[in-house]
Amino acid sequence: MAQIFGMGVNPTDRSGTITAGGTAQQVMALNTSRYGFCFMNISDTDMYICFTGTATAGAGSLKIPAGALYETMPAGVPVGAVSVFCATTGKAFTAWEW
Repeated sequence: MAQIFGMGVNPTDRSGTITAGGTAQQVMALNTSRYGFCFMNISDTDMYICFTGTATAGAGSLKIPAGALYETMPAGVPVGAVSVFCATTGKAFTAWEW
């Protein structure tokens, strides 16, 4: 795996699928050494991510529409656990952490 941004950091693949629709699941564990992450909804159904608690389809979570990408900014990267919520089992996402 190639290093990114010349920081000597290798990205870690955190991609997966929704294991139980209507229930939040963890995508990334708490990581105080995290430089950043990205999350792309590669399904046809809206997903919600949260890095301050448990993801829901409501306030406190970020809606990631079908086909959309979320990427952290270089400063102020959240280091807490990242969870995802989707109403439908089996929907896929691509996620990378570095």
